[in-house]
Amino acid sequence: MAGEPAWKKFEREVAALFGGRRFWANSGEALDVESSTVVAQCKLVKACSLEALTQLAETAERQGVQKFKAGVVAVKVRRGAGRKSPTLIVMTETTWRAMNEGPSGRD
Repeated sequence: MAGEPAWKKFEREVAALFGGRRFWANSGEALDVESSTVVAQCKLVKACSLEALTQLAETAERQGVQKFKAGVVAVKVRRGAGRKSPTLIVMTETTWRAMNEGPSGRD
């Protein structure tokens, strides 16, 4: 959408990536995006410490567990005009294992 803030556009892109929907900013939801299998927090940042990213991933994990979904963080660095960066999808090891291990706990 023309004139749309970059963070809102990023949330829409993440929602499309997961085949889900974006929550509007004042909806009262702690989530930015939700699909049938994933809940996501979206962060468009100039910088983010590893500790801050870890805390976001832990929060997303808790949010995912509450809804029986994978909780992830979609993060992208704002480098400035014409300097694109990739979207990173971050999750805890616990979330990864829950998504990838078979019912017996092993593949």
